[in-house]
Formats: sequence, C-alpha cells, structure tokens
Amino acid sequence: MEKITLHTDTLPYLGDLPAEQVESLTLIHGWAAENSIWDDWAKETLCPYFEVTLIELPGFGQSPPFETLTQKDINAAWLAVLGAQLPEQTHLLGWSLGGLLAQQLAEQFPEKIKTLTCLASTPRFVQNDGWKWAVSPPLLADFIKAMGVEYGGVLKQFWRLQLQGSDNARPLMKKLTQHMTNRRLPHYLGLIQGLYLLRDIDNRDLLLRLEQPTLWLLGEHDPLIPKELIEDLANLQPDGETCLISGASHMPFFSHPEETAQQLIQFLQAHPYKATP
Repeated sequence: MEKITLHTDTLPYLGDLPAEQVESLTLIHGWAAENSIWDDWAKETLCPYFEVTLIELPGFGQSPPFETLTQKDINAAWLAVLGAQLPEQTHLLGWSLGGLLAQQLAEQFPEKIKTLTCLASTPRFVQNDGWKWAVSPPLLADFIKAMGVEYGGVLKQFWRLQLQGSDNARPLMKKLTQHMTNRRLPHYLGLIQGLYLLRDIDNRDLLLRLEQPTLWLLGEHDPLIPKELIEDLANLQPDGETCLISGASHMPFFSHPEETAQQLIQFLQAHPYKATP
C-alpha cells in the first residue's frame, strides 16, 4: 500500500507540573480543516493542562494525500497513518470526521489511547434505516458531486454551514472564512476521500467494544449532528458521557471556547492516566 507520513504539530505544556506528570492530549480535525484551526483554542485553554499534539489528515494542511487508493482501502489506510503518529500514551479528541476516525483508533490502539472525546461527532454521519439523527444521503451526494465542479465554492459553503445556528454566527462566519482563506486549500484527493469516509463509516456496533472512558461533546444547534443523537448514544454506549454546549453549532471550540474547554478538561481530569504523588 502507498506510504505517506502525516504532518503533526506539538504545542508545549504551559503549566507547573514536572515533566513526568504531564499528560498528552491529541487532536484530530474535521473535514476541510487543518491544524491551524485549533491554534488559539489549544494554546489558550488546553496547553496550561496538557502537552497537545495536532495531527493533520491526509491531503489537509501540510499532510500529503494518498494518490492511488481505491475507495475500499481509504479507511484502513487513513487509520494506519494516523495510528503511526499517535503518542505512546494520550487522551484523544476527534472533531466531526476526526471523531469518526478517533472512535476506530480507540478500538485499534487501546494501549495508546486512554480516553476518547468525540467533539461534534457521531458514530454514523449519514442517515439510513433506523438512523435518523444524521445528514441526509442526498445532501452528502450533492457535496461529492459538487467537488468535481468547483471545490473552492463547496468549501466556503461548508465553512458557513458549520456555524449555522450558533450564537454570534455572522461574525464567527466572517472570522472563520478569513482564517481559512489565508491557508492553503486542502488537496482534492483528501477532500473526496474524506467525503467517502463520512458516507461509509458506521461505528455503531464498535462503541460497545471500546474500553476507554468516552465523552460526547455536542453543540446544541449543530446542523450536521442533531442533539437528539444523545438518545441513541445512551443505547449504543451506556457508559459514555454526553455534554451539550448551549448555543453552539458544529464548532463549539470556535464559538464557545471556554465552555468547551471547561467540559473537556473536567472529563480528562476525572480520568487521568498518570498517577500523581
């Protein structure tokens, strides 16, 4: 199989603990994003508590795309290169598409991943029989079709969609568009492979097999991941914890940084993996 190495960034711990007591937190971004989307939030709210590792998905930011994958091989190939970049021990947070992949990584690498946080994410992104709290298949099919025509416009449409329904949505959309416009556009192959994963991944049966403490951190007004998902999560993963960020949509860390960090840190501090003296 084709081999690539993903780009990672490490943000240093800014607190007072001795090095041997500092825990690691790894973040995996969502579709159409890159590591820089985390910078302000991670540095200001997470680095006082953790050493933070950011991993860029294939074809996003500075990570190269897979160029020769068939559709059936995308999932396994992405998991392999993500797993290769995980710290030896870490808390793992995945946002949106990153959350779908993080769930699978948690099953594959239980010795590395000590807790799992799914931020504005779901075990299955697309509706099917019996699974209604998700995106309609025609909407995702339209995104995939439009990608072949003019994907720059599709990206801007998606950036706006992520903040739809959020408190202060208009200024946040302007801020996000400015941020992403100044960056390198994701590679077409990364984008289309990511959409295929959003269409095909179904982790519902996997959740009961996870050993890690798990937090589902959702936005109250998320247009992509409806808050009613919480009802199904109670059955799919009875031991999982859920939290709803009031007034947030699909980017709680961007629109409500303090509230999102507070809930995350509270969860992680309740499940430390390093013993303190």
